[in-house]
Amino acid sequence: MSDPNVEQRLRSVLSEVSRQDVARTGLDDDLVRELGLDSLAALRLLAAVEKRFDVHFPDERLEEFRTLRIVRDFIAGNRQEGVS
Repeated sequence: MSDPNVEQRLRSVLSEVSRQDVARTGLDDDLVRELGLDSLAALRLLAAVEKRFDVHFPDERLEEFRTLRIVRDFIAGNRQEGVS
């Protein structure tokens, strides 16, 4: 089960960093394509998410984190692991 607060905060960070409105971006939309990001901008976006949510995306899996759902679920999973 996902925390709606995580999704809201994630959308806020993505909007702030990309300077684009992601309110209508679907959970399974490709963020790189939707936001027109190049590879460096995508990395900056993930770095901002890491900092705000105190998580670390594995370097060898960075290309997997392309949708709101995947990023949100990763953040939520890391929070649950920290609680256990």
